Amino acid sequence: MKKKLTSKGSCLCGGVKFKTKGYHRQVSNCHCIQCMKTHGNFAAYTALKDINVKFITKRTLKWFKSSKKAQRGFCKKCGSSILFKMNNSNIISISAGLFDKSLKLKTNRNIFTKNRLQYYSLDNNIPKFSRYSKQ
Repeated sequence: MKKKLTSKGSCLCGGVKFKTKGYHRQVSNCHCIQCMKTHGNFAAYTALKDINVKFITKRTLKWFKSSKKAQRGFCKKCGSSILFKMNNSNIISISAGLFDKSLKLKTNRNIFTKNRLQYYSLDNNIPKFSRYSKQ
């Protein structure tokens, strides 16, 4: 279930600031190897159509081609992991913790759980998938 919202967010240093509007996907926790490496832990992302993301400033936004299929946006000054985008997709994922105020979204799935590290537990009330799921 998606939720219609308008919100603002930024990276830690403020070099990347954005505004979103429209339907936001509920939060997915991703436990893939790349998220572990870029976030230092699992990543929590919401997502929406890229046309519904407007950058107020993006002077420190840097894109990294993390695989043949996708790229990741981060702040080249403070290192905040900000965005994830599949190639040729109109959907962009945004790190849920970067919003200025709570979006009041819920975590509705854990994906790539086969890569989960053993020092934390998963909530058994939230669906788990060993790979990606469009749930």
